[in-house]
Amino acid sequence: MTGRQSASQEGQASAQPRLLIVEDELMVAWSLVETAQELGWKVCATVTTQQAAIEAALHLKPDAILMDYRLGDGDGLAAARRIREASDLPIIFCTAYASGLRPEILALPRTQLIAKPVRPSSLRKALAWATAARAAAAPDTGASPERAP
Repeated sequence: MTGRQSASQEGQASAQPRLLIVEDELMVAWSLVETAQELGWKVCATVTTQQAAIEAALHLKPDAILMDYRLGDGDGLAAARRIREASDLPIIFCTAYASGLRPEILALPRTQLIAKPVRPSSLRKALAWATAARAAAAPDTGASPERAP
């Protein structure tokens, strides 16, 4: 019986979407991790720099990226542009400067924008968009209903 429980739990874990969080403020990052996990996402990494964001996105291949616009060593938009050259991962920008940056951010394909402070309802909607965007871009391989839009 224990083997069946483990296999069931393993199947549930593999179906859980994976999120990369790019945020240089520790308390904000912690809050985003907690909220994403409560919404059913597995946070595969939390990074704080532009270069680490690029490396983690390309190496870990998450289902989506939650990206702060302003980072201590650069900006999230520059990182997103580099990531976009190699990947079509959905990118959700999370910034306190949402209104002034909207056209610049949304000009990048497959992006969404949510304002800080992040409300769980806003993050829920953005992650639902990311799931649907990922499913729409995936080749038809008989994907499970959890991944369908």
